[in-house]
Amino acid sequence: MQHYYQLVTSRSQLLINLAAHFIAAATIFFFVVPGLLKWSGIAAMALSARSGYRHLIRHEIIRLRVDAPRQAVLLQQAGQSYFYCKYKVYQTRWFAILRLVDQQTQRTLILNSDCFQSVECYRQLRFDLRQLERSDAA
Repeated sequence: MQHYYQLVTSRSQLLINLAAHFIAAATIFFFVVPGLLKWSGIAAMALSARSGYRHLIRHEIIRLRVDAPRQAVLLQQAGQSYFYCKYKVYQTRWFAILRLVDQQTQRTLILNSDCFQSVECYRQLRFDLRQLERSDAA
């Protein structure tokens, strides 16, 4: 039986997003001389940070399933199911990037341990994705 992995909003992704926007706004504040340009840039960074924060908060819960017999990844979001037969996994020590490609849609998911209910679920998904890549290469 296949196992579904449930992804939720990552606190670390929220913090990194806000920190990056803050650094960009601080850079504009300290290095841009004209007043109107400086304040316009800071306002643009604030609006961009707010938009990014809202996007991360409002994204609906995603469910993933690795389907080894079909060599595919199933993604469910907002009642819709998507099968991705083309995928690429970029794994680092701290997170994994899952790139899903289909004719109509392309998705890129950043997977880290606080996106999951537990660290064990995160590790199991990474293991399943690694096994899927190995069987695909063979």
